Amino acid sequence: MAQTRGGARAAGLGTGGLALAVEAARRFHLEGASKVQIAADLGVSRFKVARLLEAARAAGVVQIRIGAPPQLDGALGDALRERYGLRQALVLTGEHDADDDTEAGPLGGAVGRLAADYAQQLVSPDDVVGLAWGHAMSAVSAGWTEHTPARFVQLAGTIGRPDVRLDAPGLVRTAAAAAGGTPAYYYAPLLMPDAASAAALRDQAGVREALAELDELTLAVVSIGAWAPGESTVFDNLGQADREVAAGAGVVAETTGLLLDAGGRVVDVLADRVLAVSAEQLRRTPRVVALGVGAGRAGAVAAVARSGLVDTLVTHSGLARALLEV
Repeated sequence: MAQTRGGARAAGLGTGGLALAVEAARRFHLEGASKVQIAADLGVSRFKVARLLEAARAAGVVQIRIGAPPQLDGALGDALRERYGLRQALVLTGEHDADDDTEAGPLGGAVGRLAADYAQQLVSPDDVVGLAWGHAMSAVSAGWTEHTPARFVQLAGTIGRPDVRLDAPGLVRTAAAAAGGTPAYYYAPLLMPDAASAAALRDQAGVREALAELDELTLAVVSIGAWAPGESTVFDNLGQADREVAAGAGVVAETTGLLLDAGGRVVDVLADRVLAVSAEQLRRTPRVVALGVGAGRAGAVAAVARSGLVDTLVTHSGLARALLEV
């Protein structure tokens, strides 16, 4: 705790005053004493104690260091946050990366569980939580452990895939049951063959009521797909002509049925055919957490991070490093 004379002057204290500040800081930071207790022991007012603690910080005798948990790479998280203008970026350390860094593998499960652990700390009983669908999202649902009786809402219609354990309604029901909350879900496809059939489905009572709840979202958790075979369920369920139209419009990423180009702009080539949260609804949502898995999806994740649709990214070190090179 050595301190130069210049540091004492910077704190507005002489050497004796600095010694008193050191004693107050030691009692407060190391012993956990309250300001009232310290004031009584030192024979000064608690306002004087507050000034001594501020002076100790200014003089450099107290230096506070905040580190990330050992499972997270704080430096990569900070770099992503600054690069993409995010509120927060959580990056699993390299030990969690694997040769198979696909969303369907163990890494997708690890990212999903981290997202669940983070998101459930943000939720109160009055919240409306929107959940997307997919491999990593299944881990979000299964990893929900906090008793937070909020409203859980389906963000998008479902696309049947035998390799995904839960469909979209099942994912919402599972999370709501774990949290002691209530679910809002519907049985309808994410993607319809034409605008007329999509409009007809939206007008059905159960679907209409569930979609209306998307206007009340306070938190959403979404996953990110790349515009390539096996990297997006929307891509995989489109015909070749529709894929080419989207690619020609510059689409590189998909999240909850929304298509984006490399600059993060929403491309509306399918907007009238999907049953899902809109870009406007996501932008109005106070917190949107996105899951990114797989270094090969760096271009897609970068597009979503630039879009303004999400404010928090949960990912792993391999993808984080790739994102910093995009």
